[in-house]
Amino acid sequence: MQKNTRHQTAAQNRGFYIILAVCAIAIAISGYVLFFAPITNNSSMDSVEYVPDLPQTTWEPEKDVLQDPVDNLLGDESLETSNEITEPIDESLEPTEQITEETTETPVVSEQEEIQETASTTPVWVRPTDGEVSQAFSGTKLIYQETLGDWRVHSGTDYSSSAKSHVYAVQNGEIADVTSDSLWGCCVTLKLSDGKTAIYRGLDEDVKVKTGSKVSAGDVIGTVADLIPAEAHQSAHLHFELLDADGTPIDPES
Repeated sequence: MQKNTRHQTAAQNRGFYIILAVCAIAIAISGYVLFFAPITNNSSMDSVEYVPDLPQTTWEPEKDVLQDPVDNLLGDESLETSNEITEPIDESLEPTEQITEETTETPVVSEQEEIQETASTTPVWVRPTDGEVSQAFSGTKLIYQETLGDWRVHSGTDYSSSAKSHVYAVQNGEIADVTSDSLWGCCVTLKLSDGKTAIYRGLDEDVKVKTGSKVSAGDVIGTVADLIPAEAHQSAHLHFELLDADGTPIDPES
């Protein structure tokens, strides 16, 4: 029994060494093929293109190019203001209060405002009495004067009015003279603010002003008399004369 066991152990040892030898032979053959066997199929290392290792680089955008693709589409014109320095915006302000540039707008003046402005610079003019014109200013034209019976110019304008009707200052000014005349009755001379002179003839003796008085347009300076001797052919009326700065009679109704 011991003898059989000994033979079996020897057989197992031979089998192990045989397998080990076979493995060593296989490794040797594989190494020879890999490192020493010639290249087949007429291949050569000369046909292999050599590609050198390229240095690794990281891409960075150009400094003068905007990162926003929308800005790139605008071209060079969009870069004109890229270097401008702007003042910091106060975040405490409302969006409508964040103004970076002051602008001056020309105010639009309507036609009505222009008329009002023109009127404000023009002296106020008031008709000397409420009556209508009964005898117009004739200028250099001669007309027949019935009361005096001759031909003469009518240097004033006659306004028909009832006796005791109010007579008004036609403009702001100062009373230059108050006189009484045998032909024209009570007369008042008013120096106007624009340099002209107004002369009222045919007033009642009870005038409301005196020499040196300051009056405003529309102030009552007296009343219409019952009759003007120089123009007695007419009923009660006011004879009103207007002289320019040179003393030349002009038409107050023009």
